[in-house]
Amino acid sequence: MEVEVLEVIDGDTIRVALNGGRPLVRYIGVDAPEPGQGYLDYEWLGPEASALNAELLAGGRVWLERDTSETDHYDRLLRYIWVGDLLVNAELVRLGYAQAIAYPPDTRYSALFDRLEDDARAAGLGIWGVRPTSTPAPPAAEIGDDCTYIGNRNSLKFHYPDCEAVGKMHPANRVCLGSREEAIDGGYTPCGICRP
Repeated sequence: MEVEVLEVIDGDTIRVALNGGRPLVRYIGVDAPEPGQGYLDYEWLGPEASALNAELLAGGRVWLERDTSETDHYDRLLRYIWVGDLLVNAELVRLGYAQAIAYPPDTRYSALFDRLEDDARAAGLGIWGVRPTSTPAPPAAEIGDDCTYIGNRNSLKFHYPDCEAVGKMHPANRVCLGSREEAIDGGYTPCGICRP
């Protein structure tokens, strides 16, 4: 069934116009990293996976292919997504921006997805590549310093300076970070408590 894409939610979920409604559609057989929006924490290459998904769907219309199940436990439609002859689920795995995960009984393309993931892993593509490491740590930051964010060099999480986790952090592990971009580029992920 051909539908209009209304919104790209992340690397493996979209919202479509269908029968007068606006259901969420979860891609079958793949799992992309989270971009760090809403209640979900940022995962490495999450924003890039979302951007690639949006790029692949740029025409605005897709074909939905059902396997066995209609919806998941969040009431999202479960579908394979086609743009012309391109199976988007497979393309995300092929390029290394999603991993193949079989959720029986919906396994029609599982063997294909597994082969594509093996190839992406072997080539070190996307999430299978080398993760960036943080730059050499500056001197330990004190709570009173003028820091936009405080990073923990052990957990590689970053926090607002007034976050309760910063108070529990050993001073030697504190890293002063000037911006969210600096934190993420340095390999840090946002705290799940203060959600910087």
